[in-house]
Amino acid sequence: MSDIYVTIRNQENHALTSIDGIAFITLLRQNGQAIAQETIDLIHADAGFDDLPIGQYTVVVRHERVLPQEVLNDVTISTDEQVIILTFVYLEPARVLLDIQASVEKRL
Repeated sequence: MSDIYVTIRNQENHALTSIDGIAFITLLRQNGQAIAQETIDLIHADAGFDDLPIGQYTVVVRHERVLPQEVLNDVTISTDEQVIILTFVYLEPARVLLDIQASVEKRL
């Protein structure tokens, strides 16, 4: 089984925990249907989806006060024991998405 770990960061790589006191929401979709939802942690600005089987998924990040308000990123878990790390980077003063960074590590 594998995990998908999502973090929200600002342009200086600091945790972007909320905007105007409102937390980001993450959704995990498979075959177009939501299978899980997590609110980004208000201390570390992260969320995780654990123990996922091999397959294709879409990670969605939502926040009503950023542009775009919803961002989708497709990921594929191709082997067991993967940890897919997605970092959504926002330009905090303008509240716009700058980048999505993805990496894969082996689960310990």
